[in-house]
Amino acid sequence: MSDIIVDRYRMISKIGSGGTADVYLAFDEKLNRQVAIKILSRIYASERNFVARFKKEAQILANLNDPNIVAIYDWGQYDSSYFICMEYVEGQSLEEIIDKQGIISPSVTAKYAIQICNALEVAHKNNLIHRDIKPQNILVTPDGTIKITDFGIAKSLIEDTTKTINILGTAYYISPEQAQGKILSYSTDIYSLGVVLYEMLTADLPFRGDNSIEISLKHINEKPIKPSLLVSSIPLQIEKIVMHCLEKDPRKRYDSVSSIKADLKNFLYRKPLIIDKKKEGSENLDKKSSIDKLFFLKRRSKNFNENYSVTYDSIDEAPAKSKKKSKFNFIINLSASYTLAAIFLILFVIFAINYNSLKTKQNIIKVPHVENMLLDNAKEAAAFYRLDIKKKSDSYDDSIPENYIISQNPEAGSEVSEGSSIEVTLSKGKQPSIFTIVPNVIGLNIADATKIINDLGLKITQTQKEYSDFFEEEIVIYQDPSFGSEVKTGENIKLKISLGQNILMIPNIIGYDYSYVASQLASMGLNVIINKIPNVDYQPGKVLKISPEVGTRVKEGDIVNIYIATTEQMIQMPDVTQLSVDKAVSILQSLSISYDISNVEAQFDIQKSLVISQYPSPNTFISIGEKAILIVGQ
Repeated sequence: MSDIIVDRYRMISKIGSGGTADVYLAFDEKLNRQVAIKILSRIYASERNFVARFKKEAQILANLNDPNIVAIYDWGQYDSSYFICMEYVEGQSLEEIIDKQGIISPSVTAKYAIQICNALEVAHKNNLIHRDIKPQNILVTPDGTIKITDFGIAKSLIEDTTKTINILGTAYYISPEQAQGKILSYSTDIYSLGVVLYEMLTADLPFRGDNSIEISLKHINEKPIKPSLLVSSIPLQIEKIVMHCLEKDPRKRYDSVSSIKADLKNFLYRKPLIIDKKKEGSENLDKKSSIDKLFFLKRRSKNFNENYSVTYDSIDEAPAKSKKKSKFNFIINLSASYTLAAIFLILFVIFAINYNSLKTKQNIIKVPHVENMLLDNAKEAAAFYRLDIKKKSDSYDDSIPENYIISQNPEAGSEVSEGSSIEVTLSKGKQPSIFTIVPNVIGLNIADATKIINDLGLKITQTQKEYSDFFEEEIVIYQDPSFGSEVKTGENIKLKISLGQNILMIPNIIGYDYSYVASQLASMGLNVIINKIPNVDYQPGKVLKISPEVGTRVKEGDIVNIYIATTEQMIQMPDVTQLSVDKAVSILQSLSISYDISNVEAQFDIQKSLVISQYPSPNTFISIGEKAILIVGQ
């Protein structure tokens, strides 16, 4: 591409596309750096709502300054549409990483999530709800730095209550209250973060469906399957964090992303979680309340007896009114004594009869229930009843695990003699299949991947190696057949293994013609920028120097400046940075260099009326009549 936007941003290549906009890699010729240019699709450029949302994203990002949020540099109109110039982030989206790698380890997941929390903390402190947290909007640099982007549907709590008839956001990551069009709070971002955590750990989503309405209804009504049921190695602590974020009721989730970040750090450092401490405190409070209640009831009962129980040494000492009552009670008590004696005699006779009956049946045992029990546990249970377990047969069963009891004879509850045997049919587990499901080994080292594949009865027949910007050496980056495919036992699996990053070295091309040098560097995957230096000792077009220098290690896609000889009359650009604008202008005028001034907001008072940066860079050459640009703080 050769388009130049607003005489400044030279387009290089398209690097991404979304529903309403395309993103391009570009070079800022004024500030000599790579940038990302996001251009609103022309079909939406005439739609007032889309333009307003596009402009709002630029304004929001411009006010959010954080290492984990993509920085915004510029905004304007271009070719009947609009553009945003922002920080160029090398790397991949989290969505691409999950698609290629599959599950992400719990520790890396926690580290990524802590950085997402950092970005959301800044947004929330600025009264903004992102409302569209998802892997597609999360960028990951090669060194593992997270960058959050796409604040196009973010909403301010100051401007309104964020209640909307239109359900914005992506169905897979939408919160229940967002799906219902309810008033939103920061908690909606917490729910979406929970879905992202879930997907990083399992490479799957909590809810799927045929359409967005079905998925939204599941978010509202259904409880997600615990991640550990999908990937058994997921630690309990991080699973608790995920499930706490995914509570349906916003009030039951974490109260802030700061709390999530604290618990993620607790997980990494193996400390107790905040939510566990709160739960323990609540349980202790409930226990204390129960004990206090019991103590109160006892005390009340004691006080009642103390206040209302009155005794006398004899009938004569009792009040006159009570004497007749006492005599009456005496008669009743005497009658009750005879009654109790009669009852005791009857019970004694019944006991004697039952005792004799029990003696005749003392060797009869009721058979316990042992179906669906592990064989060893069933043996212990039978021994308690003085019975024995005897394996009658075994068979395959898809629903009962290996070495568990499928059926028993006699049935539970039957009466047998002491020392009898219970015959059982034992499960051999699932019926072996001639087919197996291909596992996901992308992201694993070759040794672990080989063991997993061989243990499933599959074979690795071919391995290729290639460079990768994301995966380290000896890590699987591709497999065929793909994860989830059904293949026959003994099937061959092809793998590609990472060689690590393709580190290039700047060759010695000093003295060569610039067209040859440019093509050589381009074939290595490097981006070339040509600069001129007046020199009469070399033929025009010959390379005089290169930056980075010869022998420097670089990566594919890096920018390389080559400096070529020219007989053209040129002027060397002085260094006027950190000078007052008046002094800088005076120096340029003395050298007959024309200039333009671009004012930017100064971050510090000391930068006001000073030249913060310049183009071209100091000591580089510009043609006669070419304008310099001074970036001045105000």
